[in-house]
Amino acid sequence: MRAHALTFLLLTSVHCVKGSDTFSRAFTQGKVQGNATLFFYNIDRKEQENAYATALGGFLKYTTDDSKPLSASVRFHQSSPVGPNKNPEATNLFNNDKGASSLSAVSESFISYRDQGHFLKAGNMMLSTPMMNDDTTRIVPWSYQGFTLTSESLTNTKVQLNYITQIRKNTSDDYTKMSGSGEFDDGITMLAITNEGFKDISLQAYYYHAPELYSTFIGQIDYKQVTGDEYLFCAGLQYFKSGNGGVYNMRTSNDGGDDIDLIALKFGVDGDNWNVTLNYSQNFGLSGIVKGYGGLAKVYTTSMVANGRGNFKPETWMLHSRFDVDPLSYGQSEFAIWLTNTRVHDPRGNDFNAYYTHLRHYFDADTSVFLRFEAIDYINGKDDVNHLRLIASYDF
Repeated sequence: MRAHALTFLLLTSVHCVKGSDTFSRAFTQGKVQGNATLFFYNIDRKEQENAYATALGGFLKYTTDDSKPLSASVRFHQSSPVGPNKNPEATNLFNNDKGASSLSAVSESFISYRDQGHFLKAGNMMLSTPMMNDDTTRIVPWSYQGFTLTSESLTNTKVQLNYITQIRKNTSDDYTKMSGSGEFDDGITMLAITNEGFKDISLQAYYYHAPELYSTFIGQIDYKQVTGDEYLFCAGLQYFKSGNGGVYNMRTSNDGGDDIDLIALKFGVDGDNWNVTLNYSQNFGLSGIVKGYGGLAKVYTTSMVANGRGNFKPETWMLHSRFDVDPLSYGQSEFAIWLTNTRVHDPRGNDFNAYYTHLRHYFDADTSVFLRFEAIDYINGKDDVNHLRLIASYDF
């Protein structure tokens, strides 16, 4: 079914189920959200052709009255090239299915139903899970077609079931049976359980089943404790394990395969206007986990571009530091420096060091400018690369 037809059916279903009065009120009491973004991206490779482009776009979203049990929502994303560019496909800002031309996508068009402790959503939607998420590092995100059922009927526990039939990557306007790490035929199912019943501790478990690709279990424990009014201590543990490779599985893929065996740790301290976190990960498997089934896999050792989620058994240390400059007469600023050290335990991989910094200024709650830079220096001969992004954003 084409995205615009699905959008029409989802919206009109509110009328069919609830009647004309409810239909009218749902639309007149709905809400509109939007964003406008200007995004410049430059990729500087020492011995290869550079890539650069500027994109102008954002999104517009309309949601019917979501205080009622039954509601619907539709969101359109847009990213268009402006000004000169070179190898724009490499920036992943545009429609790479159509020669890096303007990208217009229906990122959401779903109907939802809510009752006490249960929430059902069906249609095209954005997701936020460790190996299937929206990836907001570009203007246009990833999105997914299927349904998700969430239950919070158990005390301090959330249970989520997702079944995804098609995926739209962030450089396409089409929903297809192609995930971030390969083709699939029979859908991708996820079962997740989150528990907040223990003081200062959050527990999460996820299981993804993709018969033609691979299945993955993820366990995560996060601990946070506030000491007085000054410091927040946090620690975390992640474990990713995949297996059951199918017909489309690629074991040595950087994006995902059936031999992920990754453990990650983090320890951090937050002060009044600063934060320091030390992250560590090692993947004992040959498969990477960069994109998982869609988006960007959420592993502690993740920077703007550099990461410890690759294949060929990387071991990564990452130090994050952030400092706030607040308040200022014209808003507030955030400055960060991250250092990454990755060494692989398989000769087919690449050792590297990476240096990341950013400056983000918020003029107010809706307007910001974000300058990001990362240099990746390879140890064993691969070409070094620098990434620069400048992003101006306004929410309305």
